[in-house]
Formats: sequence, C-alpha cells, structure tokens
Amino acid sequence: MRFSLVDNVSFCRYSLFLVAALAIVFTHAAMPLTDSSVVSLLTVSPGEPLYSAFGHTGIRVKDSAKGLDVVFNYGTFDDTQDGFYINFVKGKMLYGVTYDLFPDFMWQYENYEKRRVVEQIVHLSLEDRQKVFDLLAENVKPENAKYYYDFFWDNCATRPRDVFEKVLVNRLQYNEEVLKNDFTMRQTLHQYVDARPWVAFGFDLILGLPCEVPATPRNQTFLPDRLSTLFAYAKVDSTALVSSTNVLVDLPEVKIDSSAFTPMVFTFGLFVIGVLIGLWERFKNTHLWWFDVGVFFVYGFLGVFFLSLWAFTTHYSVPKNLNVLWLMPTHLVVALLMMRSNKPSWLSIYMMLTLAAMLLLLLGWKWNPQPYNVAVIPLLLLIANRALKIIVRLKQTSH
Repeated sequence: MRFSLVDNVSFCRYSLFLVAALAIVFTHAAMPLTDSSVVSLLTVSPGEPLYSAFGHTGIRVKDSAKGLDVVFNYGTFDDTQDGFYINFVKGKMLYGVTYDLFPDFMWQYENYEKRRVVEQIVHLSLEDRQKVFDLLAENVKPENAKYYYDFFWDNCATRPRDVFEKVLVNRLQYNEEVLKNDFTMRQTLHQYVDARPWVAFGFDLILGLPCEVPATPRNQTFLPDRLSTLFAYAKVDSTALVSSTNVLVDLPEVKIDSSAFTPMVFTFGLFVIGVLIGLWERFKNTHLWWFDVGVFFVYGFLGVFFLSLWAFTTHYSVPKNLNVLWLMPTHLVVALLMMRSNKPSWLSIYMMLTLAAMLLLLLGWKWNPQPYNVAVIPLLLLIANRALKIIVRLKQTSH
C-alpha cells in the first residue's frame, strides 16, 4: 500500500496514537485476545552492514478484532548509553525488548534495509496465544525490558525462542535432525562471516576456547534462520508448530563481495617485509632494532589486551583465549627493554623460548584445541624469524 502526503500524516498520527495506547496497555496488563488472533515468527535475512550480518527475529501478534498488529523485537540497544563501549567490552551491554507497529517494522526492512522477511504462523490454541502475548507484554514493561546481551546465548533470536519454550514447555518437540550438528559454535559463526574475511579474522582473535563447544541444533538458534528452520519442523502436541509460511518481503539474499585485500594478504606481506629486512641486515652487517621493538610491542600490546578481556569481561565466549600463546603479553616489556643500548643478559634466552614456542604452535597447528585463523601463520613465522635474528645478533656482539 502506498500513501499520499495526507495519508502519511494521517497514518503517522494514527501510529503515534496506537503506540501510546499500547504503551498504556503493556504497562499494566496485556489485552485479552480473540479467536481471530494470530501469533507468528518473523525472520529477517542477513544484511550488508555488520550489525545485520546474522539476520533478525521478531514475534508478531495480530488480532484483527482488536485492531492489534505489533512486532516484539529483542534486538534494540542505545549506543548513547553511559559507558556503552566499555560495557560492551566488559560484557555488560544492555539490550532491550521493544514493540513496533507491524507496518513500521515492514517498512524498515522492505524499503530501507531491503532485506527478505519470512513469516511463520505458529499453530497455537487461543489459550497459548494469550500466554505468549501476556509474556511478551510482561517482558516489554520498563522494569523488565533490559537484559545483558550475549552473542551466542542471549540475543534477539534466543529470547523469542525462550518465549515459546516457556509457554509450551515439554509440549514443544524439536526435530533436531533437520540441522547438522557436526561442528562447533565457532565453525557455525564462520559459515556466516567467511565472505567477510576481516570479520572472521577478528572473531578468531577475540573468541576463546568456550566457542569450541558443539553446535547442537538448539545452540544454533542464536542465528535467526536456524531458529526458523528448527521451528519449521517442530511439533506441539504432535501437531506441526508452523501451520503456514508466508514470504512478506521477497528479495534475494544479500551477496557480500569479498575484497582481494584479505588478512592473509596483509599478514603475508608483513612476513615478506620481515624477510627483506633480514636480508638487508645481513648484507649491511647490521640490525634494525627499531623494527624488532615495533613487532614485539604490537604483539605484546595485543596480548595484554586479550589477557585483560579474559580477566575482566563477563562475555561467555571471550575468556580462555589461546591467542595469548603467540601474542605474549611479556613481549610488551621486552620491546621496551630492547630500546636500551645495553640489552638484558637474558634476552637471548627469552628469544630462544619465543622461537621454540612459535615452532611448537606451527608443528601442532592441527591439534590446537582452539583453532587459529590461517592468517596467523605468517605472523608466527614473522616473530620466529625476528627472534632468530636477535639470537644471532646477540651472539655476534658478545664476541
């Protein structure tokens, strides 16, 4: 439907009136639904911006007899809240549940973000529909609307799933065979970001050992389209949970064009620079300590950063990050000490240990309990090469 300017003004006034009226209703108690009511799961396909790379989920409640048609959304946040970025790092980022008029929700994805929207009508009795609506109305109250976001375990898709599970309890039966489960949570994530190699590289640097848990079908429902698939084959009281499926916005899936400048190209380039510098040093019979200071400082700084995330964040997936085995926090101190004209007497031993650690990580690559991104290989070779160069230089200058 298209609106003229007058229609748009009227529609906006009507929308504001309805939102205000619904706010009063949701603040107190949900209105009773009628036999004409429908509850459905809305699944929005992934979009191009990173925040939308995994899709979105909403719960629609429609009752024509009451003039009700709203979508409950558990994926809203306010990036102007005090300490937003610090709270994000600490795992204390507040998300919230809000509700939108269905036409407003649809306008955003059809006209602005241009993303595919699929609706699954959930087969529920009037009593169950009312319970779902009551729970949503309770959740959207100001005192209940906020929650601490967790990417894997508590997000815009898991919360709608939990609503239906709380109402239906053991009457809801999933057919877990419809989703493959022979991979980990990290591997599940890669299926969505491999077309964005820098994002995949960043995730592999930040996420730790907890991401190596099995991606069971239910665990995969942190992804909206996996939740949609699991619902499509689920049953409630031996009847199909989804009675019908409607494509509300029929747009093709967003295709991401990968850049030729990948993390592997970048890190391999750094390794080549390190090799060329080493050849120049050998030809000139000198040593560029400033280059080693820079390399060890960056590695050490990142190591301190990841170690601090491990120690101070409440994010489930960030602690126990084995990237600190090559991004050693101690490199930061060593880098500062290498700036002195008189190098520490133990520096050669430290470099031998660094070289041995890098070689062990390379030789044991396939057995590492936390898989590293392949773009890490040149970085391991780079610091191993520089450690060897330092060992040789210190030996030469000691005679």
